Amino acid sequence: MPRIRWKASLSAQELAPLVAIAEQSIIAIQAAIQQHRPFVRYHAGGAQKAETTVNWPPAQPEQYSTHMQMHSELVAVAASTGGATPIWALNPAGHVVANNGAAIGHANYFTDLPHCGYCTVMVWVLDLPLGAPTAGRYNLAVNLDYTVPANVRDNVDVLSRLFNVNAGGDAALIVLKGIVNAFLQTPSTDWVLQIGPGIFVSDTAVTPAAPAGKLVLDWATEAAPHQVDVREMYFGRNSLLITLWKIVWKGIYENVGQVRPIPA
Repeated sequence: MPRIRWKASLSAQELAPLVAIAEQSIIAIQAAIQQHRPFVRYHAGGAQKAETTVNWPPAQPEQYSTHMQMHSELVAVAASTGGATPIWALNPAGHVVANNGAAIGHANYFTDLPHCGYCTVMVWVLDLPLGAPTAGRYNLAVNLDYTVPANVRDNVDVLSRLFNVNAGGDAALIVLKGIVNAFLQTPSTDWVLQIGPGIFVSDTAVTPAAPAGKLVLDWATEAAPHQVDVREMYFGRNSLLITLWKIVWKGIYENVGQVRPIPA
């Protein structure tokens, strides 16, 4: 019986076009941010410890600091969208929203120092109030281990938008499917990627049912957890999901570290 066949490993040459997709998306996202708020200089390469405050009355303000490789901006997201009584949630589109329907403004979520280049992108993509954006490269960024909360990591809409200039919907899922193609021996036209019930992604379209005769690869149970081996420094062997996030981090890494603002 035909089945999906994975490559044993991915070479640096095969990885390069995927990183290029991420890079071009990040460049466009940074340009959109620059139009919204000018970039500032990133000081000390992350040696200073930022603190992010969530102020959501009637509760008292809560301050969050960087923990391990999760920066304070994302620690605040994890705390506010998790736990026993979350005040916010990650909606189906991959945006942080308040559970009571109120808008989340700058008085509700703010960081005391400029965001690093990674947090700049992630705060923007999560649709949270942006503080001072930068193209700064934090210490140890080369390891491609920038950490996000599990609900962000596992959200296919967030991930696919990062590869598609922050635009979601069918187009982003088609881009994601094209990236997964690179890890398979099975010809791209022979299979579709299933993203939940009634969402089947081919190279050109998203349909409510799998086209006849096509192999189906389920994102959550088969694709995302599948172990892949990438023969490139700082990649190695990880789940496909973690590998795709590393590609995003590599795309950001190649476009941060500048001492000048990004041109509009």
